Amino acid sequence: MQHKHRALLKMLVTIVDRGKGAAAVSLYRGQGLHFDYLCMGLGTANSKILDYFGLSETEKDVVITLAPAPRIKSVIETADARFHFSSPGRGILFTVPLSGVSGQVPQVLCKEQEPPEGGKEESGMNTASGYALVLAVVNRGSLDTVMDAARSEGARGGTVLHARRVGMDDTENLLGFTLQPEKEVVAILTPEAQKHAIMVAINRAAGLTTEAGGILFSLPVEDLTGLQPPVAQEE
Repeated sequence: MQHKHRALLKMLVTIVDRGKGAAAVSLYRGQGLHFDYLCMGLGTANSKILDYFGLSETEKDVVITLAPAPRIKSVIETADARFHFSSPGRGILFTVPLSGVSGQVPQVLCKEQEPPEGGKEESGMNTASGYALVLAVVNRGSLDTVMDAARSEGARGGTVLHARRVGMDDTENLLGFTLQPEKEVVAILTPEAQKHAIMVAINRAAGLTTEAGGILFSLPVEDLTGLQPPVAQEE
């Protein structure tokens, strides 16, 4: 594991309507990015919220890509020109900083990378986004419980991925109760100011000691584009 490359690479997350993920992968490949992972997701926002959350459909493609930090700005600009993330309803794109990566990855992605004129590397676009990504890993069927709790503290929506837990025996013995293997990973983009309250609410309703058996954590979000500002609430 190479920690010295942590500032050189970021994880680029692209959330688009179902069927557009392959086009995003093709675009990133054309940019020389060769580590792409396409997942099938499901948006959780209701029809009213979809309009200003920047989502036009509930079925989603989630593309996870590794990209050199100095190239993030140009990659996002190219993706925005293709998918129009800055327009409502076209999707969301953001980056997550990495604290470590296997040594061969930077050798591939950062090969032949030259800094821009002036000798200084670009740090990205709107790096300090003011948002965080809250992830709740819960038992299958607990999505509504998570989102009801999150919305009670101002969350507008999220994306859910289906997963399956592996290596369960040791954890079950340690905790003293059974964990279901089928999981839902609920990802919620939220302003930093709301993150703690949302996580507390989700943990109260769907935490590890509840039927949902949830585990929560959050990640910093950078280079955010495509998330529309909330509309004023009707009285």
